[in-house]
Amino acid sequence: MNNVVQAPAPLRAHRPTLTLPSPPVTVDDLHTTTQGNARVEILDGLCVARPWPTPLRARVTDRLRGLLSEAATSGAQVFTGLQVELSPRCLVVPDVAVVAVGDPQRRRIAETPFAVLEVADTSTRRYDRTLKLDLYREFRIPVCWLVDPDAATIEAFELVGSGYVPAGVVRGDEELTVTRPFPVTVTPAALIDPPED
Repeated sequence: MNNVVQAPAPLRAHRPTLTLPSPPVTVDDLHTTTQGNARVEILDGLCVARPWPTPLRARVTDRLRGLLSEAATSGAQVFTGLQVELSPRCLVVPDVAVVAVGDPQRRRIAETPFAVLEVADTSTRRYDRTLKLDLYREFRIPVCWLVDPDAATIEAFELVGSGYVPAGVVRGDEELTVTRPFPVTVTPAALIDPPED
């Protein structure tokens, strides 16, 4: 007689339930719907549900927030998870946002940030580099960084006229030193390296 042991079914990861209105969606529409703990952005009236960050992306985002918070001049605050209302039909959640000093408990702003930083992974890389970068340029956000932990790169852009120009591109142990939104130096490797035990 053969004893067959059946492995237990794998547990499903918790996935938030979304109830969203039909497009075009406004920021006000979004705040009257059930989102659970989903990360939702609105781009020109279309809802985009963003994935939760991978452990690497979360570590890099947290280290960037800490580094920028230490370097921030008076008048600037650094946030993660802050909703930025660019227009009644555009709401984005940059991975890191540098904004004017205000209520430290706020979760949403309507004013233009000093800088936004996006930390990419395989599911967000194209979205950050195309749609969001274009929106940031259109709404005249002065500084945008694209950080790619898998490639160990940081690309910094500054708004000049009506477009972004590169302010620096670094890889691995190379240092990026910028003056906007305030002076700071960062190395991709220092953001990516595993935490020390």
